[in-house]
Amino acid sequence: MRIVTSQEMRSLDQIAETEYGISATLLMENAGRASVQILFENFPGAGKTKEILVFAGKGNNAGDAFAMARRLICLERKVRIFHLVKETDYKGSVLANFQILKKMKAKLIHVENAGEMEAFFTSSRGPFIAVDGIIGTGLKGKLEGIYSDVVDILNKNVQDIFSLDIPTGVNGDTGVALGSSIQAAVTVSYGFPKLGHFLPPGAAKRGKLVNVDISLPPRFRREGDKFLLMRNPMSELLVERDRYGHKNSFGHTLLIGGSPGRIGAISMAAKAAHRMGTGLVTICTWEDTLQALLARIPDETMAYALKLSGSEFEAHKERVKTYSSVVAGPGFGLRPEGKAILEQLLMHYHGPLVLDADALNLIADHKLHSLLVQRRASTVLTPHAGEMARLIDKPKEWVLENPLLAVHEATEKTHSVVVLKGAATVVGSPNEKFYLNHYPNDGMATAGSGDVLAGMIGGLLGQKMDAFQGTQLGVYLHSLAGDFAARSLGHRSMTAPDIIENIAHAFKDIKTTQDAPFPEEGLAQLR
Repeated sequence: MRIVTSQEMRSLDQIAETEYGISATLLMENAGRASVQILFENFPGAGKTKEILVFAGKGNNAGDAFAMARRLICLERKVRIFHLVKETDYKGSVLANFQILKKMKAKLIHVENAGEMEAFFTSSRGPFIAVDGIIGTGLKGKLEGIYSDVVDILNKNVQDIFSLDIPTGVNGDTGVALGSSIQAAVTVSYGFPKLGHFLPPGAAKRGKLVNVDISLPPRFRREGDKFLLMRNPMSELLVERDRYGHKNSFGHTLLIGGSPGRIGAISMAAKAAHRMGTGLVTICTWEDTLQALLARIPDETMAYALKLSGSEFEAHKERVKTYSSVVAGPGFGLRPEGKAILEQLLMHYHGPLVLDADALNLIADHKLHSLLVQRRASTVLTPHAGEMARLIDKPKEWVLENPLLAVHEATEKTHSVVVLKGAATVVGSPNEKFYLNHYPNDGMATAGSGDVLAGMIGGLLGQKMDAFQGTQLGVYLHSLAGDFAARSLGHRSMTAPDIIENIAHAFKDIKTTQDAPFPEEGLAQLR
């Protein structure tokens, strides 16, 4: 599913009108009609047992609210409309919808100060459902004046708030809420979901998100550079395995890492690679780590020590070339010899390479970006926000506020597939395509979760998957396995090994459960 910025959505609306003759009035009508349907699905008593309070601010968001209110009145539901802008300030389709409401003798109330709203809620018993059509994706900055006041009053007095396009106060591009913002129970997005629906902290403000089709041309769905990872496309990436294959048919993944006191990271990465269906898994670690590692890893995993000089090191360089994929970094440490090992790997290994954790820190510390650019094979980088900040030499706060820009800069600087890990993980490719994975799960904010992901991606790439597609699938399966772990153990109690144990469930689920067709009566619910 395509994701857009606020400006991209405005441009698509304009193209729909100028090239296809789909007027703003028609789009607004479709938005209002679909919103009523979603409202009834989530709040069956809306307008019967609970009066609907529609709040309209300015811009097209107000027009959507007016179109929705008219539809509700036609269905004989109890509706009261509060508008924060004078009639003389409305224009075009927004004004036309407002004037229809006037002719229908709807309950239209112009709110000029916060005291009027406070008085209403003091004197009225409710219960209420509020429709938030105050300010949509056109938000330019912090809410002020009557807008901020009404948002605060609504949050205090109404539990069930239904937001149109995006909760008022949340930036549609960044998810940032600079001041007051609506806490919605349900948000209905029009055309395509916006970036701000998935990026924190705004993602936590939207409640349940439902996207609706408003009759935009179908080609719009296939265009663009930002997409949401969803089950059906991911399931299609899983190819059938050769039932007559042997262990060498399914790849041999090498994992380089582990150091004294930090063998858990590489051990978990190896176990995750096994779970992805890799035929063989080998770990290469420091000499002073090998014995402790051997006591930790399962019998099916091979391991050997990394000799740093002489004929054994030369043999290691030749041996590395035989692996179908390599994962480097989990628990590796930052000892000086690590730079030389990584340089050799970048220069002489010509298969798919996944770099995580300390491998990324070594690249940042020693400015090895040019070696990444020169690689002839695919490279996947899996940084969290702190590692990304070091990799592109930007403050961590900037990375958190501009995740897509950070990924874009990293792909430009390294010519690699880049995974910025977080509650909303971003996967970017050198050809400037971005995929957003949105399975917020605080249980995955646990030590070792990233090591598991690196092993999963490495295991898929070792089975000859395309690097960008394999990374998308690895990210999606990782979050799905985490979801299964959270369901069985709870978010607080799950650990990284629990993610590994649920990889099998994720594989089974992705092949047996299908998404609803999109659009299905114009509707698709998003996680």
